[in-house]
Amino acid sequence: MKRNLFKNYVFYILYQVFTLLIPIIVVPYTTRVIGAEGLGVNAFSSSIVQWFVIFGYMGISMYGNKEIARVRDNKEQLSKTFMGILNMQVGNMLLVIVLYFLIITFAPLKDKNIFLIQGVSLFATVFDITWFFLGVEDFKKSSLRSIIFRLINVVLIFTLVKSVDDLHIFVWINVVTAVFAQLVLFFQLKEYVTFKRVSLVESYKQHMRPNFVLFIPQIAISIYSVLDQTMTGLLADKTQLAFYQQAIRFDKMFLYFITSIGMVMLPRIANEHAKGDESKINEYLNITLKLAVYLSIPMMFGMIGVGPFFIDWFMAPEFKIVGFLIAMISPIILFIALSNVFGTQYLLPTNRLKEYSRSVIVGAVMNFIFNLILIPPFGAIGTGLSVMIAEFSVTLVQYLYIRKSIQFGVEFKSIIIYFISAVIMCAVVYGIGLTMGPRILTNLLQVLAGFSIYMILLTLLKEPFHIRLLDQVLRLLKIKKA
Repeated sequence: MKRNLFKNYVFYILYQVFTLLIPIIVVPYTTRVIGAEGLGVNAFSSSIVQWFVIFGYMGISMYGNKEIARVRDNKEQLSKTFMGILNMQVGNMLLVIVLYFLIITFAPLKDKNIFLIQGVSLFATVFDITWFFLGVEDFKKSSLRSIIFRLINVVLIFTLVKSVDDLHIFVWINVVTAVFAQLVLFFQLKEYVTFKRVSLVESYKQHMRPNFVLFIPQIAISIYSVLDQTMTGLLADKTQLAFYQQAIRFDKMFLYFITSIGMVMLPRIANEHAKGDESKINEYLNITLKLAVYLSIPMMFGMIGVGPFFIDWFMAPEFKIVGFLIAMISPIILFIALSNVFGTQYLLPTNRLKEYSRSVIVGAVMNFIFNLILIPPFGAIGTGLSVMIAEFSVTLVQYLYIRKSIQFGVEFKSIIIYFISAVIMCAVVYGIGLTMGPRILTNLLQVLAGFSIYMILLTLLKEPFHIRLLDQVLRLLKIKKA
């Protein structure tokens, strides 16, 4: 099986671009039709479900990806590994599903029907085998499947959700499309595996312990990827949760272009590590690190410049604070981009799980402590500050662990050039916003001006990585014209 990194990245980016476009289409509608309170209830109930997913799914997403990548060139071993991991996944999730519905049924909850509907989404996790296709580096199938079902989801929302009273329909649409999206992948397995029976006991014996090692960092990650929403709902209110969720969603959606590299590179680096080719790993990491810094710095300053002039026309009036939150939280774009390279692309595929676990545990502890301190007095703003502290902590600890293992090729001079160019870009973009006011034409002009200014400045300053990329693009265009 030939695996093309560029082709994989294109398909994964295609999916992420679509993921980027969906909120732009749906959010203006849902914020006006369902409102902050309804979206807050949806977010809070979904965060509770995610806790059960974490304890049922454990570390299978990362573990399965890595194990499949390791044995993908041996069909018999690949089939056995797949069936063993799947057995463990199904067994864990069925136990969790029973536990969830028992707790929700007897718990004194407001909006209990929403919690019960959200529980159906647990079945999507039972059948979630995305890790297999990532491990064999077949990004086309999982990406196209996701795009199709997201389209179906959007059509159903606009067709069936008409008011805040349709919140339960909104939740049903999300969970049902999620379940069917996972089931479809099973029909695409035949070209890779032969379905042979593997006993449940053997599956747990072989995979439970190494998977549990990855489960520890997953618990820690959940502290600041799920608990921040749960704690906002508990310590503030559902409206504040809706504000925070929308802000963090917009900041993170542009990260898909960078974190996608991590998902593409993880199986490749795991495979190179199994071969013992450390020089190749170093080469891959330096390329992705340069790209992460090159993209994340302008994205961060871009959100600062655009965010305050975007939300006023894009969302319902009650969501006005989201524009400020987007700008305030934007540094996580840089922190997560770096930790994606340090952690997802290096520590995990090279089996340095202890270091990875410690880094996310530090972030989790920081997040939990600052959530307790900052959420009660400041609400969504406090949650945003906490998540920034957590993400910075994770990135710093991971860097300290790997700094002696990797020969970083990113020059300090280049980083300074990126920052200077991005700050100038941000000033111009913000000035356009002040002059024209919040409207769609303003944002389109801001994005066009921001991109142009950043590219022109890097070209004038002759930043080496940018010049090489520009040269490759020009060569590619010449080849196509020829």
